[in-house]
Amino acid sequence: MNQVFNAETLVRLIAPDSELVAKHLDMMEQMVAIDSRSLGVNEFPGDRETPSDMIEILDLTCKYLNEIGFENILVNQPPSELAGATPILMAEILSSPDKPTVLMYAHLDKQPYMDDGKFTQWGGISPTKLVWNEDRSRAQGRGAADDLSGVVAIGMAVDALIQIATGGGENGSRNSKGPLDEQTKKHLPCNLKVIFETEEESGSISLIDQILQNKSFFEDCVCVIITDVLNPDTGVPGLTTSLRGIVQSWVTLEQKDASSKLCEQTALYKLLATLIRDNHSLNVKAIAERDIPVTAEERAGYSRIPTTLEKQRQAGGLLQQTRLTVPDTAVDIIQTQLRTSYVNVRPGHRVAGGVLFGSAGARLSFPLKQKEDGQALAEALQDHLAQHNPYQLALALDPVEPDARQAVFDVVFKSADKAPHSGVVGGPMPVPELQLARWIDRLILPDGRVAPQNVNRFLDPDSMIEVQALHVENDGKRWTFDQATAKALVEIRLAPGNTEDSARQALIDHLQDRVPAGFSLVLNQDKGGSPWMTAIDSSIFNIMLESLSEGFGQDSCLYGCGGSIPFVAKLMDALGDIAPLCIGAYDPACRMHEPGETLSMVDLLGCARSIVYFFWKISGETITPVKTS
Repeated sequence: MNQVFNAETLVRLIAPDSELVAKHLDMMEQMVAIDSRSLGVNEFPGDRETPSDMIEILDLTCKYLNEIGFENILVNQPPSELAGATPILMAEILSSPDKPTVLMYAHLDKQPYMDDGKFTQWGGISPTKLVWNEDRSRAQGRGAADDLSGVVAIGMAVDALIQIATGGGENGSRNSKGPLDEQTKKHLPCNLKVIFETEEESGSISLIDQILQNKSFFEDCVCVIITDVLNPDTGVPGLTTSLRGIVQSWVTLEQKDASSKLCEQTALYKLLATLIRDNHSLNVKAIAERDIPVTAEERAGYSRIPTTLEKQRQAGGLLQQTRLTVPDTAVDIIQTQLRTSYVNVRPGHRVAGGVLFGSAGARLSFPLKQKEDGQALAEALQDHLAQHNPYQLALALDPVEPDARQAVFDVVFKSADKAPHSGVVGGPMPVPELQLARWIDRLILPDGRVAPQNVNRFLDPDSMIEVQALHVENDGKRWTFDQATAKALVEIRLAPGNTEDSARQALIDHLQDRVPAGFSLVLNQDKGGSPWMTAIDSSIFNIMLESLSEGFGQDSCLYGCGGSIPFVAKLMDALGDIAPLCIGAYDPACRMHEPGETLSMVDLLGCARSIVYFFWKISGETITPVKTS
């Protein structure tokens, strides 16, 4: 083809104030405005009761791709026997069978809002409204980062590529919208295909089935660009080469022996307490032992990732006093996030997209020997809490209006001032729900007696201590759940070396072997996915690293992600030997899976420019670099 790609043109096309960028940000605003939550709905009175069918967001995206120039746009219907499955969208621009074909992936579904009907934690602004900060470096809205930034980065990159390849002008506008003419397609350096999913947040229920329905669409792809991971830092590009896997299980305990001196919720907390060791590491031996050890070379590589201890703590929203579960170094934090399996728990009746919360609580009702012993009991409980708080969480023991026979207290453990993403920051951060479970386990013996004598002496030995799980917000507001069942969601993030199936069985075995006497265990399996690692021996990885450095104007690095994208491992199995290129269109400050999610302009535009560079580099065409002064 012998075309010359002028990088100066790309920099002008994909710039914060360019017409092309403005056009794609307008589409971002329209996409944010659509409720495409794939899980965790019915969050507040008047909210929708079932997840989106994704038709509205798919219709808009079809229009978007058509205007860019894609053709053969297909909204594929999943197999009818897969309950809850929603479509994938596929489209392509074919230049020549003699050119390489690049597949690109992003997802259109979103996390829950994780707030009340007034959207208090979103600053009183609806999550479906894209709101910019003063200097337009960030914009708030659900899905704006995860993963609409990925969708729009792909769209922006392809649009810019077409402008550059055809000399369509530097204002980002072709003379017409819709499919490209044959002459225009011949000028492209490679063939382009996209797959946009609508189930990623809910576990990619039918993704592989739908890929297999359309296998011929994927057969000629040499690589897949996946724009659904974080960069190491704002404006710093990383090429992700590993992902933790995930297994989630709903755990319910039911009392079978009426003579038991434990209530169901106490028994559940005691079971959950067995999931971690004293140092907060995973106590499911069959999973922990399969983690692939980190080599000295890998650890040296982690030391070159541009981050700091303080940034890592800020990303998790940790309180100043909260201690980590690992040594206080950025390298140890990164190693634990990327290469160590760990467990999370949340109350089973809490509606949310995430599992890790900054606060956890329970309401304990103590039967007193004498009503006037309430204050002395509180002081004894305070002492016991202080003795069993190894990670220096903020603790609260608040009395609830007692009746004549019992003293009731709300106990709250708080490690962070937000609900961080369990995949991104989880591992080195103490989990309040598990620390609460450990405290209750130490407080109440299997026979229902209280272990510390200075607490036990105030209690009626013939009555049971009642425990209820609490919904605790970041601001300290709390309440009991309407449902009385003892239920929890257990999540294990799996480090490379594990598989979804073996880890799920190991968790089942661990829980079944430790059910308190007099209770039965009910398990319902939720989403899962195996961890993933890739070798980087193909030249395509070096091409992407070079493209990232040029697109961002910053040195790129190899990176990992503690989060889980179940589709990646499954997709590699389905597609065979093609190179997976996981790159970030958003940054650690984006608050993905939290209230107040934001996109980062520098990461969005850097990602889009990097993709364009990659298109040209993979074709072997000549690139005229940006001039430097």
